Amino acid sequence: MLKKILFQFHLWVGLIIGLFLVFQSVTGSFVAYRHAGNHWLHADEMIVEPTTTPIISMSDVLISFSATFPDIPHNVLSVMYPLAPDQAYFIRVWDDAPAPNMYVSMNPYTGEVTGSGSKYQYPFELMFRLHEQISMGTPGINAVHLGSLLMLLMTLSGLYLWWPRRETLNQALTIKRRPLQRFLFGLHRVSGAYAFVLLFVVALSGKMIFGLLSVPQFGSNSSGGFGSDATAGARIVTEGDPASIDALVASAIDQFPGDPIRDLSYIRLNRAIAVVTFIDTDSPNVRALNRVFFDRHSGRVISVRDWDELSGVSLAEDWAFPIHSGEIIGNFGRFIVLLSGLVMPFLFITGAWLWWKKRKA
Repeated sequence: MLKKILFQFHLWVGLIIGLFLVFQSVTGSFVAYRHAGNHWLHADEMIVEPTTTPIISMSDVLISFSATFPDIPHNVLSVMYPLAPDQAYFIRVWDDAPAPNMYVSMNPYTGEVTGSGSKYQYPFELMFRLHEQISMGTPGINAVHLGSLLMLLMTLSGLYLWWPRRETLNQALTIKRRPLQRFLFGLHRVSGAYAFVLLFVVALSGKMIFGLLSVPQFGSNSSGGFGSDATAGARIVTEGDPASIDALVASAIDQFPGDPIRDLSYIRLNRAIAVVTFIDTDSPNVRALNRVFFDRHSGRVISVRDWDELSGVSLAEDWAFPIHSGEIIGNFGRFIVLLSGLVMPFLFITGAWLWWKKRKA
């Protein structure tokens, strides 16, 4: 009885949202190579000639941006810092702003805008937006959230349906070549069994990531933000005088001296708050980040989030990022994630074909 119920669940979920899961798998494969792909496709604007002069300050970045795009306010920007001498500043305009999802590259030594365009001109950024939220904001995030859960249940139900009972493990992993329908059934079944661990890990880590995508609500009891709780692992700092953007960045650097800055960002839906994000170079987690939150008007530091002080659910959610992208084991991991993006289309096509042939018969 349980097997019959799980078979129907596996069948109808696969048929109804199979294309959505394929969409998520394919876009996820692009996201695994997001930054490298950006620099490869847009080398003429994102790769610059290094000089001996220091890179320009954040205030100069904003001045240069305003000179080129006077109608776009600063409180809708996210500025990625160059992480190598030959990389440019990479600026994103948030979704619900003038020129939403526009991207701008800027020479870090001269302030010259080297390139700009919409998300449709940056395929890897487009794939990231689609993978994260289907370019639909909160409704899209909720849809992806549900998709991760259903994919997780699909992998578990598939494993239960495959699990050998009256046959040996060797027989359960054998594919009969004829007839064609039997061959495709065996191929679907065995491919799913071999890919179970990969798909399960990708789905589970994707499900966990969504605790990191909510907007932090400081001064409230609501969970969310960059962890299950907005201030989890954070040191609250109350003192501080009004300051310029450069002074704010300098203040953030004082909190994490020696760690490179990854980005300066204004948090969506709550742009009175901004955050300077650092890469925690001492952590075994390649995606470990330290953050300093501040009031962008007064310059007051609101909270300091130190990755080393995270624990429990917040720590587990932070580890989900490098697991989901494959970065936890370097380029080989990214390649494995790329393969997972090919497995889902194959399972959907073979599964749908088998269902159609059986229904037709």
